[in-house]
Amino acid sequence: MFGGRYSFLMPRRNFRQHRPFYSNTVPQAVTQPKMKWRLLPIIWLALKRMAMGLGFLVMLNILVALIVLPAFLPKETAAPSLPDEMVLFLKFEDGLSELPSPVSFADPFSASSKPTVRDIVEALDRARDDARVKGILARMYDGYFDLAKVTEVRAALKRFRESGKFAYIYSSSYGEGGGGLSRYYLASAFEEIWMQPLGIVSIPGVGMEVPFARETLDKLGVQPQFFQRKEYKTAYESLTNKAMSAANREELGAIVNDIRFELLERIPEDRGMSGAAFEKLVNQGLFTAPEAEAAGLITHMDYGDVLLDKVAEMVTGEPDPDALEIVNLAHYGRVMEKKAHGLIPGGKPKVALIYTVGAIMPSGDGGFGDDGIAAADEIAPAILDASKDEKVKAIVLRVDSPGGSPAASESILRAVEKAQERGKPVIVSMGSLAASGGYWVSAYADKIYALPTTLTGSIGVVGGKFSLAGLFDKVGVNWEAISWGKNAGLWSANTPFSASEAERINAMLDNVYDNFIARVAKGRKMDAAAVDKIAKGRVWSGRRALEVGLVDELGGLDDALDYTAMQVGAEDRSGLNVAVYPKPKTPLEQVLELLDTQAQASMRMGRMAALQERALEVFGPALAWMRVQDNPQDYMTYDPLRIE
Repeated sequence: MFGGRYSFLMPRRNFRQHRPFYSNTVPQAVTQPKMKWRLLPIIWLALKRMAMGLGFLVMLNILVALIVLPAFLPKETAAPSLPDEMVLFLKFEDGLSELPSPVSFADPFSASSKPTVRDIVEALDRARDDARVKGILARMYDGYFDLAKVTEVRAALKRFRESGKFAYIYSSSYGEGGGGLSRYYLASAFEEIWMQPLGIVSIPGVGMEVPFARETLDKLGVQPQFFQRKEYKTAYESLTNKAMSAANREELGAIVNDIRFELLERIPEDRGMSGAAFEKLVNQGLFTAPEAEAAGLITHMDYGDVLLDKVAEMVTGEPDPDALEIVNLAHYGRVMEKKAHGLIPGGKPKVALIYTVGAIMPSGDGGFGDDGIAAADEIAPAILDASKDEKVKAIVLRVDSPGGSPAASESILRAVEKAQERGKPVIVSMGSLAASGGYWVSAYADKIYALPTTLTGSIGVVGGKFSLAGLFDKVGVNWEAISWGKNAGLWSANTPFSASEAERINAMLDNVYDNFIARVAKGRKMDAAAVDKIAKGRVWSGRRALEVGLVDELGGLDDALDYTAMQVGAEDRSGLNVAVYPKPKTPLEQVLELLDTQAQASMRMGRMAALQERALEVFGPALAWMRVQDNPQDYMTYDPLRIE
């Protein structure tokens, strides 16, 4: 679908590795040395040749990046142009992203990266008033589409449609294999929803399933010892309990009900049906293409090429897709942003946009890759740098994080406080998740925006460790210890907490919780007792968080930027010069950094490094639990929430 001449053409690259030829001298009659002495020179020679080979490959890659890569990068500096009449194309695949996708080592010459949520929203808003843009075509694939991010994109799509331009979407199925309701929630914002005749629409509602592994751990001899502050802080309940607690059931039930309310308010309105009628369809759950069309869930049961012919005839007068100018939405957004910045050089108020996305850790060197890490040693300096820049009038902090380290969260919050002392207002925009430490870093903000389905709050603390003593007994491993200090085994996995060790852990948790409450009370200008009443580790939807006073407004990043614009004297966000801090790396810098990382890994571990990286990708969800054992103090304000 939508292929052919609209595909990017990439240079063909051939890599050949020549193996050297070696000749041996004629053997002479000598005394046979011992085997251990013959092996050493061979091993040393092999290591030297491997190092030389790796070094050559690294240097070759760097030269390719420096000399060849710039020739294939988009020439954005050469006054990019757009057709006089065009249709925008947007591909929805593997969900929606907050941050740009990193350069792939396998394909560093990729012509464009996946657009972020902000890229999509800004491009749609610019296209709304652009007479050259006639409409938008979207192609949806499988993937996890977070409800909060979908809400932001849907709002931009509806604004685009209000300008009178068409917006059509096509997919082979909506929800085949699961996760269909979130995908359909996104598709429902389009004017026409197309699906091929053998597709299905799956909208079986919202379900939250939690596995409880305590009996399995007991059989293995693994004792999970985690202490929580307070009853709703259930982050590791699935490990410590055999069934769901009443507090957890109440909390999750409220979240599901809030999501139900949001979807019943939005989807039926866009599809021209009542909430009761749509809920009846949800109760049916699964629809074949004819059933979905009859129910009004899709508008057309047909193929993608038919849709493309229709759009071509609408725009050009001929059902010939080759006559249609289709422009990738991400490319359109980049061109329009560049032109917008060039209209009034230096004349727009500057606002710093800083992302806190992922688990909040002291640094990005977590050992599991940095993709899911919000590193305090990068974010806090970025906030301070922005606060020192006289041109920066305000700071917008985009938070999409389950929390993490209290110390790292405090570092970011302290930077926010310093920025405010320097006269820079700080506005927080919460994405899908701003829970636990994610709320900690937001607490002092001058204004907090959240989406209705944002998961936030979780003002609580959890901490502890796994004791493997029972497991070692079962497998016949006996650990002997020589130690100094009454609590020397505090973090040891070989023994459970002693009474004095448990007392120290609980004292630490009390201190973190009390400080958490104090910071929220200060930031929200509330009494500590009032904060404790709505805290207790409870997760709130954005809608409920507004009711209890944890956020100020419901809205996305665009709303937060519009508000910020008014605070600094602009009419709306189109009048701002939004600068991302720290400055994003150029594609060339990303490739060079990737090459350097790959080279170091190869020199240390050779092929083992690649195997380890692949294993971490495959077993990532399971290994996430092991991080707690390695760094338990880093996960005291963490809530691994995800709704699908």
